[in-house]
Amino acid sequence: MKRRDFIVTSLLSFPAFACSTYKHTGSMATSKAFVVKAGDSRFHQPTPFHGVNPNNLKVSTKDTAGNLSAFDYLGVEKVGPMLHSHLFQDEMFFVLEGEYVFQLGEERILLQAGDLIFLPRNVPHTWVQMSDRGKMFYFLQPAGKMEEFFLRLTELDGKGTREQYEALGKTSGIANHGPAISATEQHVFAAQLSNGFVVRAGQGRFGERTVINGRNPNDLKVSGIDTGGELSVFEYHGNEKGGPPMHIHPHQDEVFYVAEGKYLFQCGNEKFTLGEGDMIFLPRAIPHTWAQLENKGTLLFFFQPAGKMEDFFRSIGGNKTLAEGLDPFKEHGMEVVGPALSF
Repeated sequence: MKRRDFIVTSLLSFPAFACSTYKHTGSMATSKAFVVKAGDSRFHQPTPFHGVNPNNLKVSTKDTAGNLSAFDYLGVEKVGPMLHSHLFQDEMFFVLEGEYVFQLGEERILLQAGDLIFLPRNVPHTWVQMSDRGKMFYFLQPAGKMEEFFLRLTELDGKGTREQYEALGKTSGIANHGPAISATEQHVFAAQLSNGFVVRAGQGRFGERTVINGRNPNDLKVSGIDTGGELSVFEYHGNEKGGPPMHIHPHQDEVFYVAEGKYLFQCGNEKFTLGEGDMIFLPRAIPHTWAQLENKGTLLFFFQPAGKMEDFFRSIGGNKTLAEGLDPFKEHGMEVVGPALSF
């Protein structure tokens, strides 16, 4: 076995690093791990779109000091929102299931499972579900007032006055630009978007592939370059059981959404078993790790702020050569404090 392969295997499966004592520095909005199960929302308050399409809050502004909010959308209707823009927020959608047409400015594009679209603030956009069933996980950065917006929209239940809806949009930082688009109309698709971007399934943000242990694609979907350093998003396709050593991110929260498979997570002394549709929030400065329990699995995961995680995965994923004796965890702002999970 080559030295580099040995180091990577050690880092991700059976680390040779000794445990160390870590003292927390910095601040965080949430200091305890939490799990939001499939079909549930962060505070158990449903906010269905059109009253029937589950649109569950998964990560709250309260968890991220206002830097990020995230939602899980399950579409049972071929509908979408009006053409609108967010004055102060970028929005990102990752398609988990089904087909969607997105419009950004005057251009439209078709997205399928595994595709991600980045919608910049102040650019009019909308979407419509084309399939009978669809599912998306989406982010707003910064969080803004979207939680309050969906709660109030649910309270109004389609019975509010025009003035009430206009006031809601204004206080939520949303500008309306026109009607929704329809699943039945003829859509003409752009080859490439003039604003924002799409990262297709099986591709990385900059056309690069990062493969962990030579078997597990770990694609960057949204870069810190796109978010002012506040967020990076990855998609991991696991083709083997196991996971990384117990480690600490001193200055970053980490969130995992299970798209496929079964996983065991540990944060501090607590352990959690997650399946498809479950999400876990791992606060900064708390030792944590995870293990894939089946031969196949898919994770959508993200760091807030982005930190040096993109370069970390490039370094252990074959895109760079590790220097002799280098500890890539320490080199990228982390610390290994224990072994990988036994299961």
